[in-house]
Amino acid sequence: MTPTLFPSIFTIEIGGTPTVTFEAKSLREASEICNAPWLRDDFTSTHSNGAPLWDGKAPLRARMGYADEIATFDDASKDAQPSDGMLLVYLVELDDDDTAENPEPSSATQPRSEEMIGDSREPDQG
Repeated sequence: MTPTLFPSIFTIEIGGTPTVTFEAKSLREASEICNAPWLRDDFTSTHSNGAPLWDGKAPLRARMGYADEIATFDDASKDAQPSDGMLLVYLVELDDDDTAENPEPSSATQPRSEEMIGDSREPDQG
């Protein structure tokens, strides 16, 4: 019998800077999400202080979230709309054109499916 894994909060660091938190069942799943092409595309198209979050070269690393990051995720998730997507809570201030109506901390919901992890398809932008 396989044990049931409960989601934990993970953080992706971009170039050593904690940037986004999200739920995953394991560090392996978090690392797969970190390397997903759709998320890398989001990081290059989303800006903070006028610069892309990721330049395409800085190392991306998934790790367990620290207590303050988990608290930020928990606070943002209380205000999130229920969906079948994955909640991404940004730990950095995003430029206005990227945040739309989301106050800081910024959050975004991406569709979550096993097929998307590691797949090159982009999530629906609906």
